[in-house]
Amino acid sequence: MEIRHWGLTQSIPETEGGDPRDALRTARAEVGGYSTPITFSDHERQLLIAICNEIIPPGDGYPAPGDVGVIDEFFVYYIAPTGTTVTRFPHATEDSFKSDLARLGHEFLEKDRAGRVAELKRLETEQPEFFGQLRALTYGGYYSRPETIAALRRHHDAGRDYRGAPQPYGYEQSTMDWGDMTPPKKGVSYTRTDAVKKLV
Repeated sequence: MEIRHWGLTQSIPETEGGDPRDALRTARAEVGGYSTPITFSDHERQLLIAICNEIIPPGDGYPAPGDVGVIDEFFVYYIAPTGTTVTRFPHATEDSFKSDLARLGHEFLEKDRAGRVAELKRLETEQPEFFGQLRALTYGGYYSRPETIAALRRHHDAGRDYRGAPQPYGYEQSTMDWGDMTPPKKGVSYTRTDAVKKLV
């Protein structure tokens, strides 16, 4: 069985008998990534930091991805180590990822900002799967970092009670006091969207 999501195709082994959703459950991403992190050379690390800092440029009170541990605390856990079955989004394997990264070479680090952006645009067109992995890892890592969450809370009105996810804490404020509301009883009606009339 094959499933497509985020522009990637993933092969899932068929299950004999039983619930067909079991195959999806075993292949879905788990919180925390792979148990064994991969390692990057100093050059690979510098290259990834430069890429991440172009995908999400710092500024306006928001930190640079390279300054908040995106590579060392996120990338290394969400790329499948050599010899490991790929089960986590963005479905990157260590050998393939490092091979694609090596093609960028030292030249990427020597370019100015405009040159780096042009190179990333080329990469997005010519190697969309690799670029998609870089983008997904950068976004996932950046918005999971405590420093980024703190910046969102400080600099964005809608982010003042953002914690990375609403559960288990919920939000600091709510527009309704749901706890005092009586749950609906039998006889509740439904109005189709196209039947709703504007009042004013």
